[in-house]
Amino acid sequence: MKEADNDIGNLHAGVVDVVLDIDLALLFAGAARTSLFDGAPLTLTGTAAAEATRILGSPLVLPLHVQGWAHFSEGPEDVRTAFINEGLDDRLLMIAPGQTHEFQ
Repeated sequence: MKEADNDIGNLHAGVVDVVLDIDLALLFAGAARTSLFDGAPLTLTGTAAAEATRILGSPLVLPLHVQGWAHFSEGPEDVRTAFINEGLDDRLLMIAPGQTHEFQ
């Protein structure tokens, strides 16, 4: 089964042209998988989240839903590695459960 709603290939620059500047992108990552969809990721993989960050042009991204449940097939370190590999780690903000962050 092919990714549907999370198919980053369907997100292209034309979509970004109609969206205002994005200061902070909240992306559902963690590559959640279940047998209901033949193991296809229900949320973004780390690589797809990095690609979405590049397409959206957001200077800061906070991946959500990357830990805490068994159906996540990627954790925070997988997401971080994907951002490093894409040269986007300077845009990545990881906040652990219970941790706070003050935005300016």
